[in-house]
Amino acid sequence: IIGGAETEITPETHNILLEAANWNFINIRRTMQAQRVFTDAGMRFSRGVHPSQAILGVQRGIELMRQTSGGQVAQGIIDVYPQQPPVVQVALHVSEIERLLGIAFTADHAAELLRRVQFEVIVAGDVLHVTVPDFRMDISDDPVIGQADLIEEIARIYGYDRIPNTIIADEMPPQHSNTLLLREERTRDILAALGLHENISYRLTTPEREALLTHASNGQAGYVELLNPISADKTVMRHTLLTGLLETARSNARYSQRQQVFEIGSVYLKREGQPLPDEPLRLGILMTGPRRATDWASDEDGGDVDFYDLKGVVEELLHRLHITGLIHYTRAEHTSFHPGRSAVLHINQQVIGSFGELHPQVARVFDLTAAPVLAAEFDLSALLSHVTEMHKVQPLPQTPPVLEDLALVVTADTSAEAVRAVIVKAGGDLLREVTLFDVYTGDSIPAGHKSLAYNLTYQTDERTLKDAEVAKIRQRIIRTAERELGAKLRS
Repeated sequence: IIGGAETEITPETHNILLEAANWNFINIRRTMQAQRVFTDAGMRFSRGVHPSQAILGVQRGIELMRQTSGGQVAQGIIDVYPQQPPVVQVALHVSEIERLLGIAFTADHAAELLRRVQFEVIVAGDVLHVTVPDFRMDISDDPVIGQADLIEEIARIYGYDRIPNTIIADEMPPQHSNTLLLREERTRDILAALGLHENISYRLTTPEREALLTHASNGQAGYVELLNPISADKTVMRHTLLTGLLETARSNARYSQRQQVFEIGSVYLKREGQPLPDEPLRLGILMTGPRRATDWASDEDGGDVDFYDLKGVVEELLHRLHITGLIHYTRAEHTSFHPGRSAVLHINQQVIGSFGELHPQVARVFDLTAAPVLAAEFDLSALLSHVTEMHKVQPLPQTPPVLEDLALVVTADTSAEAVRAVIVKAGGDLLREVTLFDVYTGDSIPAGHKSLAYNLTYQTDERTLKDAEVAKIRQRIIRTAERELGAKLRS
């Protein structure tokens, strides 16, 4: 790897012993990494050189020293070569050449091509017994792989451009669609149509960089570590997509205030006692900056994106993927997000992921304080498992709907989603749609309470609803909300 002062040449040096050695390249690599010493010699030996090249190297070096410095060469070479590697010999069948290349070669022709590049060949009928030159360490001694290596060599010397095009003789295998991949591509198309750009980041990171995602210690461990990392900032496989998205946003903040990107990729979760990690597919989204791109024709300021912009992207993604299961949101406790401006997405009682405004302390660590940063990370495999390929359609309604508003006073810690669920359950089949349109706290509302106002749509295709029917359903909703949530009708 590196020599010492006792082997250096000085102006007082007159006699030189020239050494040409060969080392175990695996040991060289390990020593370089352990000592953190990277030299030209170490890099050359770490790639693997055949021991037979040492004698050629020392002879060439001595001759150059004689020519350039006029030195007198002492006769004889001391050679210590205790572990000579075995000679690689491969039996190559002529029929195998035609099978792989699609072109027929005679045994003599194939042997002549190999001899051009210093292979020793003995022809025995339709079999070539090939002895590989020692400097060709790329030719395998495995019977099957070795044949493929030699056939590749024959094709290269013969000329790839001379191999004719032929139609495949075998029957085409049955075609099977990759449902998960098709849905993944559809997700990309939808997000791009919503105005987001795709981001692709390194899957390598460090535990310290991912620790910046939380303002409190969450004790994450179990990283898949690289034995030979390419750099100091890429030592483990990532646990999350958010680090790459935030680092990209920090870099792009110098050029653009408005950023709306997404990334689809795997994360790597170590499994104890298993040689390979779990590799779940994740979807990450990041939005920050102005809600609208600046335009010369309009000076209207739409403000910066907020939680509801990101929630709108999530809802539109679910709608265009035709996910019709039970979708609801709960308050998130994720340490990377603002505790009051984040949510967890549930589909059919399964947790899909979290999204919301980045915690201010996390945003400060990533130097993203100019505007709120909205981010999301979902288990994409779980999300796509709820996609339905058969989409239910129904004709336009033939009867008019009945529209009314309902305002309920509930405690401040009662979520709007919980109230909506009670309304839907009590409304039955005649209640077609429930939409929250107002949240109010003021003088007319008791302390510790809030008013939630909903638009209710009643409709059936069988008949036009009468006021008495709607009033009966309304009373049932009010009674159920009072019994299960302690809600009161706002007067």
